Amino acid sequence: MRRVLQYSVYLIFYGITYVVGVLPRWIFYGLADVLAFQLAYLFRYRRGVVLGNLRRSFPERDEGEIRRLAWRFYRHLADLLLESAFMMHASSKRIVRRCEFTNVGVMEPYYQQGRSVVIAAAHYCNWEFLTCAAPIIPFVFLGIYKPVGNRWIENLLTRSRQRLGAVAVEMKDTLRTILRYEHEGKPVLAGLIADQTPWKGNHYWGHFLNQDTLVFRGVEHVAKKIDAPVFFCHMRQPKRGYFSVTLEFITDTPRETPEDWITAQHLAALERCIRERPEYWLWSHRRWKHQKPAGDE
Repeated sequence: MRRVLQYSVYLIFYGITYVVGVLPRWIFYGLADVLAFQLAYLFRYRRGVVLGNLRRSFPERDEGEIRRLAWRFYRHLADLLLESAFMMHASSKRIVRRCEFTNVGVMEPYYQQGRSVVIAAAHYCNWEFLTCAAPIIPFVFLGIYKPVGNRWIENLLTRSRQRLGAVAVEMKDTLRTILRYEHEGKPVLAGLIADQTPWKGNHYWGHFLNQDTLVFRGVEHVAKKIDAPVFFCHMRQPKRGYFSVTLEFITDTPRETPEDWITAQHLAALERCIRERPEYWLWSHRRWKHQKPAGDE
């Protein structure tokens, strides 16, 4: 019975995403505006979480500014949901036109040296479009993800992430997959979403957006394990539905850096992005559900 229910959900999900994915642009973003209004004011999706996160992160802003920023976030969230449907069903040509990479050439010397590269990305703008880099780089592009509960939807999402040439890798298999490709003499580019809430025992307490924040150590752990250069992915949105990516260098000698230095650097880079355009971060995420214990550094 559970499998039948999950498959029924998949069929509904597929049908909705297919229709949305092939809509003309003017209808697509008109529908996104309607969805944004429903999320913000009808369903009030995690509204308390969104407003609480914004108030703590920007104490210098008055309540009117916070609420206007919350509305811009919901508009972005609606775009994000529909753009994910677009990526599942639109042609590859239409997808790659949406994302420009300004300086991927900075990684070329490391590829010539046979070295893999680690990219610290975030839930900022639309991170799914980062797979557009796969056709234009010599590395094996690994897109690291957390699985969802429905295996049919999971397969659909995996096909979407891999259709441009990326290799989708479940988070728990990250290091094993990188080492396998390196053993085969194939340098990889591993894109890690670094602003997730970490699991117990794999954390660093940083100061982020005016708050003590538990930070995922995965980028630093992988980089030091394989001695990989590290870059931060600065994603911008010059106009609605279009993205520009610039890679910001952090280090190419990760094993020589102090503990948690790399983590602190990509955390600071993300905060600069958020302060530049706050509405593009995922404020509905319960990012600060853990409180720093006394004496925990």
